[in-house]
Amino acid sequence: MAEIIFKNKIVKLVRASLKNVGVSRSSLNLASIISDLKEMTILDIGCGIGYMSIGALLSGAKKVVATDICNVEKQLRDNLKLNNIKQNKLTFYRSYLFDNIPSNLKFDVIIANLPQHALPANIKAKRLKGKYGGYDGTDLVSRCLTEAFSYLKPDGRYFGSISKLTNYKRTLGIAKSLYEIKLKKVVQKNIDLKEMLPYVSEEDFLNHLERLKRNRLINFSVNGKNIPIKYQVNYCQFNKKALID
Repeated sequence: MAEIIFKNKIVKLVRASLKNVGVSRSSLNLASIISDLKEMTILDIGCGIGYMSIGALLSGAKKVVATDICNVEKQLRDNLKLNNIKQNKLTFYRSYLFDNIPSNLKFDVIIANLPQHALPANIKAKRLKGKYGGYDGTDLVSRCLTEAFSYLKPDGRYFGSISKLTNYKRTLGIAKSLYEIKLKKVVQKNIDLKEMLPYVSEEDFLNHLERLKRNRLINFSVNGKNIPIKYQVNYCQFNKKALID
Protein backbone atom coordinates (compact mmCIF):
# COMPACT_ATOMS: atom_id res chain seq x y z
CA MET A 1 0.00 0.00 0.00
CA ALA A 2 1.12 3.54 -0.77
CA GLU A 3 0.04 6.83 0.77
CA ILE A 4 0.12 9.72 -1.69
CA ILE A 5 -0.83 13.35 -1.09
CA PHE A 6 -3.74 14.94 -2.99
CA LYS A 7 -3.79 18.59 -1.99
CA ASN A 8 -3.87 18.26 1.83
CA LYS A 9 -5.44 14.78 1.86
CA ILE A 10 -3.74 11.40 2.09
CA VAL A 11 -4.87 8.96 -0.59
CA LYS A 12 -4.23 5.30 0.19
CA LEU A 13 -3.74 3.07 -2.84
CA VAL A 14 -3.33 -0.70 -2.94
CA ARG A 15 -0.16 -1.86 -4.69
CA ALA A 16 0.60 1.68 -5.76
CA SER A 17 3.87 3.55 -5.94
CA LEU A 18 5.12 6.55 -7.86
CA LYS A 19 7.15 4.18 -10.02
CA ASN A 20 4.81 1.49 -11.20
CA VAL A 21 1.06 2.04 -10.89
CA GLY A 22 -0.50 5.03 -12.52
CA VAL A 23 0.42 7.91 -10.19
CA SER A 24 2.84 9.89 -12.30
CA ARG A 25 4.65 13.14 -11.54
CA SER A 26 2.30 14.72 -14.05
CA SER A 27 -0.71 13.53 -12.00
CA LEU A 28 0.80 15.05 -8.86
CA ASN A 29 1.40 18.36 -10.64
CA LEU A 30 -2.15 18.42 -11.99
CA ALA A 31 -3.61 17.58 -8.58
CA SER A 32 -1.76 20.56 -7.08
CA ILE A 33 -3.79 23.07 -9.16
CA ILE A 34 -7.26 21.60 -8.55
CA SER A 35 -9.44 23.57 -6.14
CA ASP A 36 -12.98 23.97 -4.81
CA LEU A 37 -14.36 20.42 -5.15
CA LYS A 38 -16.76 20.48 -2.21
CA GLU A 39 -20.23 19.20 -3.23
CA MET A 40 -19.13 19.10 -6.88
CA THR A 41 -19.82 16.37 -9.45
CA ILE A 42 -16.54 15.22 -11.00
CA LEU A 43 -15.54 13.36 -14.16
CA ASP A 44 -12.09 11.75 -13.99
CA ILE A 45 -10.88 10.81 -17.50
CA GLY A 46 -8.18 8.13 -17.48
CA CYS A 47 -8.66 7.37 -13.80
CA GLY A 48 -6.17 4.51 -13.43
CA ILE A 49 -6.44 3.03 -9.94
CA GLY A 50 -8.19 6.11 -8.61
CA TYR A 51 -5.71 8.69 -7.33
CA MET A 52 -7.66 11.69 -8.70
CA SER A 53 -11.10 10.17 -8.07
CA ILE A 54 -10.39 9.29 -4.46
CA GLY A 55 -8.56 12.56 -3.86
CA ALA A 56 -11.61 14.45 -5.12
CA LEU A 57 -13.98 12.48 -2.88
CA LEU A 58 -11.75 13.00 0.16
CA SER A 59 -11.79 16.71 -0.71
CA GLY A 60 -15.59 16.83 -0.45
CA ALA A 61 -16.79 16.02 -3.97
CA LYS A 62 -20.42 14.90 -4.04
CA LYS A 63 -20.04 12.26 -6.76
CA VAL A 64 -17.33 11.01 -9.14
CA VAL A 65 -17.66 9.32 -12.50
CA ALA A 66 -14.36 7.62 -13.33
CA THR A 67 -13.36 6.28 -16.73
CA ASP A 68 -10.46 4.35 -18.16
CA ILE A 69 -9.70 2.44 -21.34
CA CYS A 70 -8.73 -0.52 -19.13
CA ASN A 71 -11.07 -2.40 -16.81
CA VAL A 72 -9.76 -1.07 -13.49
CA GLU A 73 -13.05 -1.18 -11.58
CA LYS A 74 -11.91 -3.83 -9.09
CA GLN A 75 -8.84 -1.78 -8.15
CA LEU A 76 -11.00 1.33 -7.85
CA ARG A 77 -13.47 -0.44 -5.56
CA ASP A 78 -10.64 -1.85 -3.42
CA ASN A 79 -9.16 1.62 -3.03
CA LEU A 80 -12.50 3.21 -2.17
CA LYS A 81 -12.85 0.68 0.65
CA LEU A 82 -9.28 1.33 1.79
CA ASN A 83 -10.07 5.06 2.08
CA ASN A 84 -13.42 4.47 3.88
CA ILE A 85 -15.44 5.93 1.01
CA LYS A 86 -18.92 4.63 0.21
CA GLN A 87 -19.03 2.63 -3.02
CA ASN A 88 -22.06 4.56 -4.33
CA LYS A 89 -20.01 7.76 -4.43
CA LEU A 90 -18.28 6.52 -7.60
CA THR A 91 -19.51 5.19 -10.93
CA PHE A 92 -17.07 3.57 -13.36
CA TYR A 93 -17.31 3.38 -17.15
CA ARG A 94 -14.81 1.53 -19.29
CA SER A 95 -14.41 4.11 -22.02
CA TYR A 96 -12.00 5.65 -24.49
CA LEU A 97 -12.36 9.31 -23.57
CA PHE A 98 -16.13 10.09 -23.80
CA ASP A 99 -17.16 7.19 -26.04
CA ASN A 100 -19.19 5.27 -23.43
CA ILE A 101 -20.22 8.10 -21.11
CA PRO A 102 -23.99 8.82 -21.25
CA SER A 103 -24.53 12.12 -23.04
CA ASN A 104 -27.09 13.30 -20.48
CA LEU A 105 -24.51 13.47 -17.68
CA LYS A 106 -23.24 16.93 -16.74
CA PHE A 107 -20.32 17.77 -14.44
CA ASP A 108 -19.04 20.69 -12.40
CA VAL A 109 -15.43 19.60 -12.93
CA ILE A 110 -13.60 17.42 -15.45
CA ILE A 111 -10.07 16.22 -14.70
CA ALA A 112 -7.99 14.81 -17.56
CA ASN A 113 -4.30 13.94 -17.39
CA LEU A 114 -3.69 12.64 -20.91
CA PRO A 115 -0.71 11.33 -22.92
CA GLN A 116 0.84 14.06 -25.06
CA HIS A 117 3.99 12.58 -26.56
CA ALA A 118 4.40 13.37 -30.26
CA LEU A 119 5.35 10.10 -31.93
CA PRO A 120 5.45 8.62 -35.44
CA ALA A 121 1.99 7.58 -36.60
CA ASN A 122 2.70 3.87 -36.93
CA ILE A 123 1.42 0.68 -35.33
CA LYS A 124 4.45 0.21 -33.08
CA ALA A 125 4.26 3.73 -31.63
CA LYS A 126 0.54 3.33 -30.95
CA ARG A 127 1.36 0.42 -28.64
CA LEU A 128 2.84 2.95 -26.21
CA LYS A 129 -0.36 3.28 -24.19
CA GLY A 130 -0.04 6.06 -21.68
CA LYS A 131 2.43 7.90 -23.91
CA TYR A 132 1.09 8.08 -27.48
CA GLY A 133 -0.56 11.44 -28.13
CA GLY A 134 -0.60 11.34 -31.92
CA TYR A 135 1.72 12.56 -34.67
CA ASP A 136 2.02 16.07 -33.19
CA GLY A 137 1.02 15.10 -29.63
CA THR A 138 -2.36 16.85 -29.68
CA ASP A 139 -4.79 14.08 -30.68
CA LEU A 140 -6.11 13.14 -27.24
CA VAL A 141 -5.94 16.47 -25.45
CA SER A 142 -7.59 18.41 -28.28
CA ARG A 143 -10.39 15.87 -28.66
CA CYS A 144 -10.94 15.76 -24.91
CA LEU A 145 -11.14 19.55 -24.59
CA THR A 146 -13.71 19.81 -27.38
CA GLU A 147 -15.92 16.93 -26.20
CA ALA A 148 -15.66 17.95 -22.54
CA PHE A 149 -17.44 21.21 -23.33
CA SER A 150 -20.83 19.53 -23.81
CA TYR A 151 -20.42 17.51 -20.59
CA LEU A 152 -19.69 20.53 -18.40
CA LYS A 153 -22.39 22.46 -16.58
CA PRO A 154 -22.54 26.23 -17.11
CA ASP A 155 -19.53 27.69 -15.30
CA GLY A 156 -17.94 24.23 -15.30
CA ARG A 157 -14.19 23.79 -15.07
CA TYR A 158 -11.74 21.47 -16.83
CA PHE A 159 -8.29 20.80 -15.35
CA GLY A 160 -5.56 19.58 -17.66
CA SER A 161 -2.18 20.36 -19.16
CA ILE A 162 -0.66 21.50 -22.44
CA SER A 163 2.84 20.31 -23.32
CA LYS A 164 5.15 22.40 -25.48
CA LEU A 165 6.60 19.15 -26.83
CA THR A 166 3.40 19.06 -28.90
CA ASN A 167 1.77 21.30 -31.48
CA TYR A 168 0.51 23.34 -28.53
CA LYS A 169 -0.63 26.29 -30.65
CA ARG A 170 -3.29 24.03 -32.16
CA THR A 171 -4.45 22.94 -28.70
CA LEU A 172 -4.49 26.52 -27.43
CA GLY A 173 -6.48 27.70 -30.44
CA ILE A 174 -9.15 25.07 -29.83
CA ALA A 175 -9.20 25.72 -26.08
CA LYS A 176 -9.51 29.50 -26.45
CA SER A 177 -12.61 29.10 -28.60
CA LEU A 178 -14.41 27.24 -25.80
CA TYR A 179 -12.82 28.25 -22.49
CA GLU A 180 -11.27 31.04 -20.51
CA ILE A 181 -7.81 29.71 -19.69
CA LYS A 182 -6.03 30.28 -16.39
CA LEU A 183 -2.38 29.23 -16.28
CA LYS A 184 -1.87 27.76 -12.81
CA LYS A 185 1.55 26.10 -12.91
CA VAL A 186 4.56 25.81 -15.24
CA VAL A 187 6.86 22.79 -14.99
CA GLN A 188 10.13 22.20 -16.81
CA LYS A 189 10.47 18.55 -17.77
CA ASN A 190 13.04 16.23 -19.28
CA ILE A 191 12.38 13.32 -21.60
CA ASP A 192 14.87 10.56 -22.28
CA LEU A 193 14.75 9.14 -25.80
CA LYS A 194 15.04 5.65 -24.31
CA GLU A 195 11.56 6.02 -22.78
CA MET A 196 9.94 4.89 -26.04
CA LEU A 197 11.94 1.68 -26.45
CA PRO A 198 11.39 -0.96 -27.79
CA TYR A 199 8.56 0.44 -29.92
CA VAL A 200 10.28 3.60 -31.16
CA SER A 201 14.06 3.75 -31.42
CA GLU A 202 16.02 6.67 -29.98
CA GLU A 203 17.02 7.75 -33.50
CA ASP A 204 13.48 7.59 -34.89
CA PHE A 205 12.07 9.46 -31.90
CA LEU A 206 14.65 12.26 -32.12
CA ASN A 207 14.27 12.53 -35.91
CA HIS A 208 10.50 12.81 -35.51
CA LEU A 209 10.78 15.57 -32.90
CA GLU A 210 13.36 17.48 -34.95
CA ARG A 211 11.10 17.26 -38.03
CA LEU A 212 8.23 18.78 -36.04
CA LYS A 213 10.52 21.45 -34.64
CA ARG A 214 11.82 22.43 -38.09
CA ASN A 215 8.22 22.95 -39.13
CA ARG A 216 7.58 25.05 -35.99
CA LEU A 217 5.04 22.63 -34.58
CA ILE A 218 6.82 21.95 -31.28
CA ASN A 219 9.41 23.61 -29.08
CA PHE A 220 12.22 22.02 -27.04
CA SER A 221 15.89 22.46 -26.24
CA VAL A 222 18.75 19.97 -26.38
CA ASN A 223 22.54 20.30 -26.43
CA GLY A 224 23.56 18.68 -29.70
CA LYS A 225 22.57 15.02 -29.58
CA ASN A 226 22.76 14.89 -25.79
CA ILE A 227 19.75 13.86 -23.79
CA PRO A 228 17.47 14.45 -22.02
CA ILE A 229 15.37 16.79 -24.12
CA LYS A 230 14.06 19.72 -22.08
CA TYR A 231 10.56 21.11 -22.55
CA GLN A 232 7.77 22.95 -20.74
CA VAL A 233 4.34 21.82 -19.55
CA ASN A 234 1.61 24.30 -18.62
CA TYR A 235 -0.99 23.11 -16.10
CA CYS A 236 -4.21 25.01 -16.64
CA GLN A 237 -7.76 25.57 -15.45
CA PHE A 238 -10.17 25.89 -18.37
CA ASN A 239 -13.40 27.71 -17.48
CA LYS A 240 -16.35 26.99 -19.79
CA LYS A 241 -17.45 29.98 -21.85
CA ALA A 242 -21.05 30.91 -22.54
CA LEU A 243 -21.09 30.62 -26.32
CA ILE A 244 -23.09 33.13 -28.36
CA ASP A 245 -24.45 31.90 -31.70
